Amino acid sequence: MSLARDAAFAAYRSAAAAVHPRVAVVRLYDVALRAIREAITASRARRIEDAYIAINKASQILRGLSSNVVGDDDLAATLRQVYLANLLALHSAFGKPDCERRYMVIAAGLLELRNAWAVVAGMPPASDLIAMTTSNG
Repeated sequence: MSLARDAAFAAYRSAAAAVHPRVAVVRLYDVALRAIREAITASRARRIEDAYIAINKASQILRGLSSNVVGDDDLAATLRQVYLANLLALHSAFGKPDCERRYMVIAAGLLELRNAWAVVAGMPPASDLIAMTTSNG
């Protein structure tokens, strides 16, 4: 296994051990969304390395979430595909002239998923994560 995958597994297991797994999933989405916000901020400032680090962090979280989807039913398969599609979209947006817009689209979709998990976990939805990404510009 790669170091990045090991880190993703470790992050998921650590979060899952401390709180209910549904709450851990919501918190991991929050971290991924903050990382995307950091990538947008870094991209605007032309700090390419920082943007890459932030996108890699968000990707590790998506990898960890995908690797921990349980089941072989259609819902589990769809969720894995969603994680993979977002992971690929994050990396394909990197360095593109419109990367900020692309990251915003990805973040909006992930925020919807985060809020769906929040409902299941009995947590409040978040609306400010996307707004936080649009500040500074």
